[in-house]
Amino acid sequence: MQTLEVEFLPDSGAPPRTITLKLGAPYHSEMGWGVFVEILGFDEPYAHPIYGVDWAQAIELAAKILPIMLEERVADAGGGTLEPSFFTRPPHTPDLSDLPPEIVQALSNSSDTDE
Repeated sequence: MQTLEVEFLPDSGAPPRTITLKLGAPYHSEMGWGVFVEILGFDEPYAHPIYGVDWAQAIELAAKILPIMLEERVADAGGGTLEPSFFTRPPHTPDLSDLPPEIVQALSNSSDTDE
């Protein structure tokens, strides 16, 4: 399991607090390959498995969903900043042209279900 602690500085002026981010080791289940993702330290924790068609995709999707869910938790807390920041990265559009069609389909389906 990979764990990282960041400091959350609320916009409200409330005291800073430590936020713990966790990415679990990949595991195989009847749903495919999964990686458990946790965000702890906000009023509403995020703790869910993220599934992929293989262990590498599960890790990749978990790593991609973590900053998205973290940004949502910051917004739910009324805004603020994180040190180190996860939101100052330049946008990245991956080149999916060399991926098998079933992987491209799985990636496009996973973003449709989050809305």
